[in-house]
Amino acid sequence: MGLFDFFKGQKNEETHNDPVTNEKSDQITIQYETKLTARELKADKTQITEIVDKMVEEDPFKHYYKGKTLEDMTPLAQRLYKYEAITTVNVDFHTKEKDRILVVVEGKPVGFIPEDKARTIQENQSRFLLTAFVYVTGGPYIEYDKEQDKPVAGESPLGLDIFIQFT
Repeated sequence: MGLFDFFKGQKNEETHNDPVTNEKSDQITIQYETKLTARELKADKTQITEIVDKMVEEDPFKHYYKGKTLEDMTPLAQRLYKYEAITTVNVDFHTKEKDRILVVVEGKPVGFIPEDKARTIQENQSRFLLTAFVYVTGGPYIEYDKEQDKPVAGESPLGLDIFIQFT
């Protein structure tokens, strides 16, 4: 048995404790997941822009347009957004009262989670492990315009997609 086989065997033998039943299981089960948008949380354009600017500033890679340029765009290429690879896990949930949770991204308030989702999140917070992250949507993009038969640059409104998951 080689060293690789030893570590491979160790990895396969890993188990996880279920936080509810305290029983061992072979894989982590998603208990609840949801996606919210900044617009759904009633964030305005200025708030979204400030958060995106902070996310871009703190991103260590700055891998814009998936490394492509306008010259790389062909008739078969999909639209590429400048900030589509920008993400953060700097997401906080501040419970103001029952069924009212304020979402804060990069230290800036985005808005309140709708009541029905807030209730479910509050129920799960004490029982499961929370994972949350935010992606930038929209903004500057490049694509191939088939009507003009050339690559073009454009811009759409910025947005944020907020993913919440309990395991």
